[in-house]
Amino acid sequence: SKKMPDGIHRCCFKCEICSKGTYLKKTEDPYECINCKDTEWSAAGSTSCNLRELEFVPFTDIGAILIMVGAWALVVLTVAMSVLFAINYNTPVVRSAGGPMCFLIFGCLCLSNVSVFFYFGKPTGSSCVMRLLPFLMFYTVCLSCFVVRSFQIVFHFQNGCQVPKAPQCG
Repeated sequence: SKKMPDGIHRCCFKCEICSKGTYLKKTEDPYECINCKDTEWSAAGSTSCNLRELEFVPFTDIGAILIMVGAWALVVLTVAMSVLFAINYNTPVVRSAGGPMCFLIFGCLCLSNVSVFFYFGKPTGSSCVMRLLPFLMFYTVCLSCFVVRSFQIVFHFQNGCQVPKAPQCG
């Protein structure tokens, strides 16, 4: 802790703990906390700075493996649903679900799940772009399709619920 003069006497001090990111070097200046460099860190009350260590989640980490298995399961499920919809394309159920728009939704969901695989390992410039860009772009298209389909359903229900006016006799 750095020495803070207490009162008018130079021999009396109040000790103050240096905050995070600073340290006290008693051999140089016991009255001031020194800031650590950008590549270093320190805890509160430290007498030295430590080098920052960068850690990345490797592909072999159990959490990463579980996440990637889940992402692959979602991709397989999406492809299976696409095949099922393609087989039954001309049925009323598929047409009422959205018809061709369903394939756009399934494709976008599949492609947005692929971005999960770029979050593991040491990041590069291209992997950082591939983390966010596919997810944002394809998930936005998917949500837009849901909104359009919702408006279509509401519009059809509103038109179906209107009661025709009885003809008036004159």
